[in-house]
Amino acid sequence: MDYFIVELTNQKKIAIPLEQIQEVITVNYADICPIPGVKNSLLGLISQRGILLWLLDLSLLLQNIPSFSNRLSSSTILVTKLGRNNVGLIVKKLGEIKDFLQDKITQDNLGQSLPIPLLSEYVDSFIQDETELLPILNMNNIQIYLNSN
Repeated sequence: MDYFIVELTNQKKIAIPLEQIQEVITVNYADICPIPGVKNSLLGLISQRGILLWLLDLSLLLQNIPSFSNRLSSSTILVTKLGRNNVGLIVKKLGEIKDFLQDKITQDNLGQSLPIPLLSEYVDSFIQDETELLPILNMNNIQIYLNSN
C-alpha cells in the first residue's frame, strides 16, 4: 500500500494512506476564514474552486503545537474527503510517497508509548521504515473527531 510521508511541526513524521489524499495545495493564513465555536485544531474554511474546505491543523491536533508561526505564512494542505466533508490536513512539509509491504506494518506499539509524542487515538498502526518507526494516521478517528461535539 502507498503512503504519503509528511512532516509535522518539530520534524515529527507520520504516514497517511495515499488513497485518502485527493490533491495537495498551498494556503496563505490570511485566506482562512475562522469559524467561532469550533474545535481549536479546526482553523476555519477556505473556498477551493467554489467548494468549502475545512482546514485541520494536524500538528495542533496531534502534538498541541500550531503549524502556522505567524499570520503572514503559508502552509501545505493535503485535501481529503472524510465522509461528506472536504477536509484539508495542514502539514509542515511534504515528504515522499512510499509503498510498504504488509509485513512492514505493525500494531505492536499501540497501547505503549509512541515513538513520537502524538495522541495515540489518531494512530492506526506503524510502518517500520529503514531508520524509524512511522505512525500511520487513523483517518476514521479523524472523521469521528470532526463529527463529535
